[in-house]
Amino acid sequence: MLNQQHPLLNTIDSYIEPLLKRVLQTKRLGVSYGPIKLDSVSSSCNKNKNDCFKLSIPYAGEHLMWNVLFDSQCPEMGPDFIFNDQNFLMNPDIDILSTWVPSLVKWNPNETDALLNVLMELLLYYKEHQIQLLGKQGDRLQLEYSTLVGETEICKEDIEVMMLLGLKPAEARFLIRISMDYTRLPPRMNKSQNDEAMLLVTFYGPDWNRISPQLYLSKTLEDAIGRPESLHIPPLPPNKYLMDYVPEVIKFMEEKINSAVQCFESRKEFIVFLLVLQRGSIVEYDAIEFNWIIILLEHRDFHFLIHFNLPSIFPKEKPQITLQSVYHVTSQGILYREVLDDAPYSPRWPMKLMVDKLLTYIIENAVQKFQANSIKNNRF
Repeated sequence: MLNQQHPLLNTIDSYIEPLLKRVLQTKRLGVSYGPIKLDSVSSSCNKNKNDCFKLSIPYAGEHLMWNVLFDSQCPEMGPDFIFNDQNFLMNPDIDILSTWVPSLVKWNPNETDALLNVLMELLLYYKEHQIQLLGKQGDRLQLEYSTLVGETEICKEDIEVMMLLGLKPAEARFLIRISMDYTRLPPRMNKSQNDEAMLLVTFYGPDWNRISPQLYLSKTLEDAIGRPESLHIPPLPPNKYLMDYVPEVIKFMEEKINSAVQCFESRKEFIVFLLVLQRGSIVEYDAIEFNWIIILLEHRDFHFLIHFNLPSIFPKEKPQITLQSVYHVTSQGILYREVLDDAPYSPRWPMKLMVDKLLTYIIENAVQKFQANSIKNNRF
């Protein structure tokens, strides 16, 4: 399966392939959840099989491009590296490597995780290299990092920093993983074990006083609480520090999760009341997320379906109600249906009262008009 996803794997020398495969199977190397990608391959000695390759590694909202250079003629030797950041490990000495990259100094090609361990250690040292760069850019950035780690519950393992001095203007980026209890979220059809929220804060401008925060959510988390652009995270003015701002974002996320839980319970309550009041008329319903239910009713020998579709922010937003005939077919060959827009509604009604009022309105005010329109639009 992995070889199908990465066809270049089939071109890698046999003693390197299992080491590389283990790396490509890893879902997270640093803070970001996401795979390492195999970008290109080459051979150091013009053999049929390749022993050099370029990896794309997620880091601080960017992708590090690292060239990994093996020598097929000396398989017992560990790899060499070329980094896209030329200032990183430019002239390494054995003491630095022994301290930060011991898996490379004590390279063991027979260990399945040999290359993965080296990459993890290099990434940790790269982060340390970037933290040192922060301190050379004035007091603001170093203070941001030290107070974020020292004065909040955010641990250094949940932060990646990166100086992008080659950009104009230069940028400093902080990627912060928002660790929370996502198990409280309601059940979902596409539930994932990888619900994650990332806060990317970019500093630029004179004295790093222009700041841009962005929230990134995993797809499953977006489905549960909404897309980041619709959530409107708190603003980050120049005079506020991350040690104060990140807890605000965490509180904001907790409120969104609580709201998602409350909306789920409201949808469930609405459908449960329909199940109780119309238990002999239920056609089908969503028993996981409680987003919809279909019931079959009869009024004066006219049978029709009612589709209740509950929005994610129900009851703040009213349900969509669609009436559908079981007899009448349109010229498009589908059963005639109408969306009911003018039903009375208040999000403050108790749920049983809401269900009663909607059903009463449909029977007393909507069904006769709907029956007439169904006959009028019938193809036959």
